[in-house]
Amino acid sequence: MKPADTVARLDAWLREHAPGDFGQLAPPADPRMVDGIAPDRFDLHPDVRSWLGLHDGSAVDRVLAAGAFVPTAFPLLGAARMRDGLRDMEEEVARAAEDDETEYVVGVTAHPRWLPVALDHTGGQLVVDHRDGPGYGAVLELDPSIGLNGVKRWDSLSHLLEAVLEALADGSPVPTATGRKAVPRIEADGVPLPHVVWDIHYG
Repeated sequence: MKPADTVARLDAWLREHAPGDFGQLAPPADPRMVDGIAPDRFDLHPDVRSWLGLHDGSAVDRVLAAGAFVPTAFPLLGAARMRDGLRDMEEEVARAAEDDETEYVVGVTAHPRWLPVALDHTGGQLVVDHRDGPGYGAVLELDPSIGLNGVKRWDSLSHLLEAVLEALADGSPVPTATGRKAVPRIEADGVPLPHVVWDIHYG
């Protein structure tokens, strides 16, 4: 399925069932901002361009806790924050080179071709791998605080969106990077607008 078709179906589902999350979706990104994410570095994966052509990220409403509908509670970034995240990656790699720690950082906790596309409230990241090779376009999870160093979660951003849509539509669990299961539900009690919450099952 084309990314645009998946996003259209995801939008429709969120609009009907989780309007709190739907309301946090931004309009399409300014093409100039998209072009400014990785100039003279690498070409953005088509899925990234497709996503940004439809939504410039999903902001988090701190009061509602809405907008983080990707498991486990990740809001998707817009063009400006992708650009800033990539610059942070580049700086981390440069520091590692200066400190002679490249082997512990590059391809482990950072890489100049890992484009951040989601960031959770604890600092965990989802990145799209832009390195050449069989892993090109894969979505990896990084969270050194719990030992996640570039763990592959999905084959592409399109597959991520398809997995989210499928899980939301039928309530099926999504495996996390630590091997547990994340199960979606709609939080509607005591909140103005229903939104998606991911429960982690430890059994």
